Amino acid sequence: MNILTTDKIKKSLIENLKSNTIKNKILILSKDPTEEVLSYKRAIVKRCKDFAIDYIEKEFKDESQDEILSFINAYPKDYGFIVLSPFGNDELTYLKKNIELKDLDAFTYKSKGLAMKGDKAYLPATARAVTLFLEDRFEDLTGKNIVLANNTEIIGKPLALYLITKRATLTVINSSTQNRKEIIKNADIFISAIGKAKYFDRSYFRENITLIDVGTSVLDGKIYGDIDYDSLDGMDIDVLTNKKGIGAITTLSLLESLL
Repeated sequence: MNILTTDKIKKSLIENLKSNTIKNKILILSKDPTEEVLSYKRAIVKRCKDFAIDYIEKEFKDESQDEILSFINAYPKDYGFIVLSPFGNDELTYLKKNIELKDLDAFTYKSKGLAMKGDKAYLPATARAVTLFLEDRFEDLTGKNIVLANNTEIIGKPLALYLITKRATLTVINSSTQNRKEIIKNADIFISAIGKAKYFDRSYFRENITLIDVGTSVLDGKIYGDIDYDSLDGMDIDVLTNKKGIGAITTLSLLESLL
């Protein structure tokens, strides 16, 4: 088993952020945040402090849709924003239609439309981080057989659109997909972001496949990825784990969007 990292990409992102003076601020928005949301928020705040980026944290409670939108759109349009779930579905739809600030995480319908063209600048931060790794690792994705285990709006769907524009052969699987092991074993690249600790063991994989683990789960106070790495011992297989992988560059990619 060959462990891959995103260290080179991380270094490049840090150098780019350090070499630029970022004057516009970032709004970090949430409503009744879960522990996972708070953890991500802390990571964003830490990185903002690292690069002297001004930020505004706002946690909404009982405000109406109009009050939330008025708060956001009162800031200059070159300010960036990220909306951290959970919000109500009606609120999300209303905000996606009407926020006017710089979208850092492909939240608005306008950004989602532009992302459909395959431009990674408009992808959500996590999906964009995956593309950075793929572009660094592979010269060309044309004809690559890629299996993606995620169909959410922040990872799976936008990433799928990007991969299609790169002429990859793409299969998106979910919990209802039949013959998942056979499908994954035929892949050149497998990307997982299902959030189930150590779900995929060696029985899902063949030799000479590249695994990209985007999943994060907390089990007994420890953080795990979707793939059971211990079970891969002795296999000729490349693995980007969740420890020095996509998570290490997602927040940096988010902040780079301010430039």
